Amino acid sequence: MPSLKLALTPPQNYLVEEIILGCILINPLIFSKVIYNIKIESFFLESHQLIYIHLLNIYHNDKLNPIELLYSLSDSHHLYQIGGIKKIIELMKQSQIFIYSNHTNTYIDKLIEILNSNYIKRLVIQYGYNIIQLSYIKKINGHILYNKASHYLNITVDKMPKNHINNFHELMKNLIYDMQIITNTKSKKIIPNNQIIKSGFNDLDQLTNGLPIGDLIVLAARPSMGKTSFAINMAYNILQKSTCSICIFSLEMSSKQIINKFISISSNIPYTNLLNPYIYNNNWKIIKDACKKLLRSNMYIYDQPNVSIDYIEYISKIWIKDISDLGLIIIDYLQLIQADHLINVNRVQQLNYITRKLKILAQYLNVPVLTLSQLNRSIETRINKQPLLSDLKESGCINQNININITNKYKYMLYATSLLKHLHTLKTLNTYIIQPNILKNNLIFNIHFSYEYIFSISYTQGFIQLTHHHKCLYLNLWLSVNKLKENNRISLLVKKLGILKKHILQYSSLYYIESHDHNIVYDLLMTSYIYFTCHNLLLHNSIEQDADIVLMLYQKNNDHAMLNKDKNIVDLIISKNRHGPVGSCQLVFFKENTSFQNVESNNTNYIKIQ
Repeated sequence: MPSLKLALTPPQNYLVEEIILGCILINPLIFSKVIYNIKIESFFLESHQLIYIHLLNIYHNDKLNPIELLYSLSDSHHLYQIGGIKKIIELMKQSQIFIYSNHTNTYIDKLIEILNSNYIKRLVIQYGYNIIQLSYIKKINGHILYNKASHYLNITVDKMPKNHINNFHELMKNLIYDMQIITNTKSKKIIPNNQIIKSGFNDLDQLTNGLPIGDLIVLAARPSMGKTSFAINMAYNILQKSTCSICIFSLEMSSKQIINKFISISSNIPYTNLLNPYIYNNNWKIIKDACKKLLRSNMYIYDQPNVSIDYIEYISKIWIKDISDLGLIIIDYLQLIQADHLINVNRVQQLNYITRKLKILAQYLNVPVLTLSQLNRSIETRINKQPLLSDLKESGCINQNININITNKYKYMLYATSLLKHLHTLKTLNTYIIQPNILKNNLIFNIHFSYEYIFSISYTQGFIQLTHHHKCLYLNLWLSVNKLKENNRISLLVKKLGILKKHILQYSSLYYIESHDHNIVYDLLMTSYIYFTCHNLLLHNSIEQDADIVLMLYQKNNDHAMLNKDKNIVDLIISKNRHGPVGSCQLVFFKENTSFQNVESNNTNYIKIQ
């Protein structure tokens, strides 16, 4: 007789589900304990999910009792779908033995544990099946498969309910306790290495409180300003003053070049001399001592070009498993990172995707990620070449007379007239910055005024004046003004008649685009929204919105900045800082060995907080 193979059923326990629902109906007071530990999906049977949904609804209306549940199910035509009144009575019968026990809370905790355990098992089965299906795709890369599998595991972790929720008093008690440890002890070893990482530049650390864990930090500058050298100096300082490890993705320089920079900084031997093989004979002892010092450090370098963001994510997750004390990831630089699967979108959208992935990666690894970035080339056309946050992005500026809408829960309108009253005088081709107090909930941090060439765009519902590099939504792509053409269909966000707070997307044809002379324009720093509207036209927000800290290097071409032919004063501008004030400080840059050092505070008034 052939054997019968029974199909495996998904992990579930319908009896536990019935007991939990019955306990809630008999004793509604336990629902406050259940609601934070059980999700709707935790129930396997659809009828039990429906009952739990209705229990949630009547609980939020303070009407949790069996009669209200019957009314709610009946009104939504779900009563007979779940089994009628008989089903509700059976649930209450099933749980009577538990609800009147002296150990009710213990029983409920155990039942919740069984319910959630089965739910997690079902998730793992489903995601495991998805991974198997992905593995059969011939052209999928191994690192993408790994990232997808990790993503499924992360979803599973997020779905798991928190077994313990701290109340405010417990959180405050722990916070005060931690503060007492920090202030009362003389040993810095009490503080974990991955909690406070100092850059080694005193003024920068004072403004940013070091390099906060989980932050995306962007270091931007014009070409040949020393971005890579500054990042290497920061890494050198961290390695010398802590025991944490540093990982570097170098998409531009080879690992040998990076090592030479480290040796040059450590030994004070000019970097160019290290490229000359004859120099080793005269300075071998100094180089050997520098190498011994560097060998005590833990540093990893990946120097393959044309790497994708998915592969960076893959390598970083491998590193974090092998390196328990990873303290910082450095990426040189942002514009060289590829987004393989976004081949049909423009580069701006790819960079937005990459920065978002880097921010998520920093939070996932719980380490700061420092990425270097080029500035917009439009800075070269200005007389005042001091970098602004608007130079990092490519979203452009808006004419001084144009109002904008920022659609959030406050539906905030920013009127140009309210901005211009702050602006008394503006010198030609210079920039004026204000930090208005009229803005809500840190929606806008500051506003930059400047003179720029502008273009008039006429479309169905009106016209708008923008700079050439501002982006509008064209179909499903963000295109800058200089790439738009007449009769292109641009996207408008309009309110739908008869429906409160409901907006729909409509398309409008461009009539014409005209260029104009210089005019005053303003540029907003907003960090929470990817778009806003002007005259219903959808406009793109900044590329740096995912960054927590934005640093910019700037060197003035004047006698004050030139200490001598070997060293210069360089301004380090903190343009954005989620953890404190923005401002600037000064550093000394030594050209020969490409090292940055602090300026002595007793000689120079170097720190400026805005």
